[in-house]
Amino acid sequence: MKVHFITAKPSLENEIEVLRHIMRVIADNDGTLVHDWIEDAYRNEIEAGKSVDDWTDIYKKNLSAIAQADVIIAETSYENLGVGYQIAMAIQQKKPVLLLRHEAADKETFIVGVEDGWVQHSEYKDKAHVTPIIQQFLHENDIKSKDMRFNFFIDRKIYNYLRWAAFKTGKTKAEILRELVQNEIDKQDFKP
Repeated sequence: MKVHFITAKPSLENEIEVLRHIMRVIADNDGTLVHDWIEDAYRNEIEAGKSVDDWTDIYKKNLSAIAQADVIIAETSYENLGVGYQIAMAIQQKKPVLLLRHEAADKETFIVGVEDGWVQHSEYKDKAHVTPIIQQFLHENDIKSKDMRFNFFIDRKIYNYLRWAAFKTGKTKAEILRELVQNEIDKQDFKP
């Protein structure tokens, strides 16, 4: 499962061990970070005291990571406009989002009010407490374990063909479409 992990600079400064633990939990549960940026940012911004040179590049990388990710995990104990923007983009793209907050974090922040069917809010006490939260979120959103659904609009000619093919084969229209797509995947030698 492809995961985009988001956090704010104050988390890098104050909670690096929690962030490292979150990344380990993701990896231990067959998750792959789309954009593995935490350690580089920590070394550059916190240890070396360098500021970011190219915000355009970071913006593009984050949008690309959101598009590629199956799920988004955000540590939101500290408010940050960039984190909020990425969360909004993920919700707009209908990506499942886990918003993690330390139980001592400010409860009167914008992020607490983000309500959407794609968003799960969870508070944690410490590194050990965050582990089962992430494990459950990844398990619940594992696309390997469930069929995916989407709307598909067709014209009358395609509909008539599917109806005819379903009658001739005894299969459902959905089964026929899945077989057609699978045949095309096999011809293209596509590897997900």
